[in-house]
Amino acid sequence: MDIVGWSPTPRETGVPTNTLVTVTFSDYPDPDTTSVQTMLLTSSVFRVPEAYRVDLITRSVTMAPISELSSDLGYSVTVLAGVQSLAGCPAGTGHTEFTTGSGAVGGPPPPPPTLADISPIFAARCADNCHAAPDGGCLDAPVAGLSLCAADARNALIGVPSRQVSTLALVTPLYAARSYLMRKLIPDPADGGPMTGVLGQREPPGDPLPPDQLRAISDWIDGGALP
Repeated sequence: MDIVGWSPTPRETGVPTNTLVTVTFSDYPDPDTTSVQTMLLTSSVFRVPEAYRVDLITRSVTMAPISELSSDLGYSVTVLAGVQSLAGCPAGTGHTEFTTGSGAVGGPPPPPPTLADISPIFAARCADNCHAAPDGGCLDAPVAGLSLCAADARNALIGVPSRQVSTLALVTPLYAARSYLMRKLIPDPADGGPMTGVLGQREPPGDPLPPDQLRAISDWIDGGALP
């Protein structure tokens, strides 16, 4: 697994002090291998405390400083040995640098989607008498016991172990990359089939969900899987 992109870009200057540092890989990074032991944001000899988050849709790791960076200061980003893909392949190591500007930019992020926002996606692509009725209503016996009608979906997903990979919940609130639902939905970029570590077919059958719908579901989970 190779590093294929950095944000900020190497030697970029004038970077906002509220920036998020992102490293993009050629394969899906395993969230269990991204930590202070393997990825560092530093200034001189000081490590910047940050939170790590894997985005499987973009195959990237975001390092979010717990507070704003200092202005007009140089920072280094280092990927050490130990980061792996979900397939167990080691990532290459790497290093880049950037310099902040005079302050922050932009406003607060938009609120995360709610279940009401993503229920139309489930109704359109996961119904058809599989996980909900064609009109979006609930079924008495949904496929694999998974009901995605609006009344049942949240309780059927949050914290419920996957029947295929019991070590993963279908939805782990606040972390989409550790949610088996996302892994079932994201198509492999090579052939559109299931991504690494997913048993059975990629869901839903047929064409994969478009990127904006995948992002909406991912943001719903990362935002806490709100009702």
